[in-house]
Amino acid sequence: MIKNISKGHTLLVQGPTRVVLVEGKIEVFGKIFVPDKIEENNVLIVPGANVYPLFSVESSKLDVYTNNKDNLIEIEENSIIKEWEDIKDKVLEEIKKKGELNPLKVMVLGISGGKTTLIKYLANNILRAGYKGGYLDSDLGQQMIYLPTTLNIGEIKDYIISSVNIQTEETIFIGSTFPKSNFKFIVAHSCNSLIENYLENHKDTNVILIDSDGWIKTEAGIVYKNYFIETVDPDIIIVLHDDDIEELKEIEKSASKSKKRKIFLIKQENKYFYEKDKEERRFLRQSQFAKILENYRKISMPLKDIKFIKMDFDLENNTLIEQEINVGGLVNLPYHYVIISLMTEDSKLIKIGLLFVINLEKKYILFFSDLNYKEISQVKKIVLGSLRLSTKGNHQGYLYL
Repeated sequence: MIKNISKGHTLLVQGPTRVVLVEGKIEVFGKIFVPDKIEENNVLIVPGANVYPLFSVESSKLDVYTNNKDNLIEIEENSIIKEWEDIKDKVLEEIKKKGELNPLKVMVLGISGGKTTLIKYLANNILRAGYKGGYLDSDLGQQMIYLPTTLNIGEIKDYIISSVNIQTEETIFIGSTFPKSNFKFIVAHSCNSLIENYLENHKDTNVILIDSDGWIKTEAGIVYKNYFIETVDPDIIIVLHDDDIEELKEIEKSASKSKKRKIFLIKQENKYFYEKDKEERRFLRQSQFAKILENYRKISMPLKDIKFIKMDFDLENNTLIEQEINVGGLVNLPYHYVIISLMTEDSKLIKIGLLFVINLEKKYILFFSDLNYKEISQVKKIVLGSLRLSTKGNHQGYLYL
């Protein structure tokens, strides 16, 4: 269908929908679309369980392909609120002052309300301003860059609308969609390591954007977020503030103790933000797993010289440790289809997989992955996660070690 949008209006488009810009100019999360022969400049794909705001910079004509006209809602204003624009300008000003010599770390914090959307908006405006940035995704349950249960960092090389626009440069496997127990310490140290490695390889970086999860509303959530902030030490924290959440106020108070750190509170609610429900989040996780798993196959490997590892944290020494798991005890647990990380002797991640069978009698293991022959020969450690999946990406339960 053809849809005409007046200048200054926004078309909220729910997926699955395909939009082609025929005339005019629109802005989506800070990226400008214009009529062009190159599809990435004038075609927008909105995935299912997502809503993208198409702001009409000029009066525009769109050719829209959707299975439900209710997927399109036009509003007579920009859905990007004034506070977001102000924060964006402040971040750009801080980068201009410091980021060319001293890369800034900018963290977005909150329970919901659009943390990842705000990160995309900031990333695209940083790119438009000519700065170089990295994107750290620390949300185990709703990964933008790669798979749930992992942490990832990637360079902002192009405008980011969806996950296809950014690729991971380094992945750290956690194996859970939730930073439970000692994972809350492991996540913080792992994220700090990702940032340090990234800056070592990208000397011209001006800013690192840090996306976070929404685990806040418990005492453990306060401990987790405070420890994360203390360990990663962001220069700027942007908080999607909520006066009704006391835990969030405690985290803000603790984060403000650093005199060098700037805290920006966004108190204005974005009434047009689309909040995914529990089922949509589950669907997105399953889709991400299914996309990777469809290319996997069964692989067998000799059990000899393979160590099974559980990542843990030494509180006394404030360091990560690899705890070896006895195979004899492991086979008595519901380990089948647990997500695993296949690693080298020096703990470098090779690939993610699913563990099928440990055959002690014939001394081999069977797992599901897409390793080539050379990679198989490099596997010396298998890090066990806790999430168990089907080969279609469906949740099957947990492995508790």
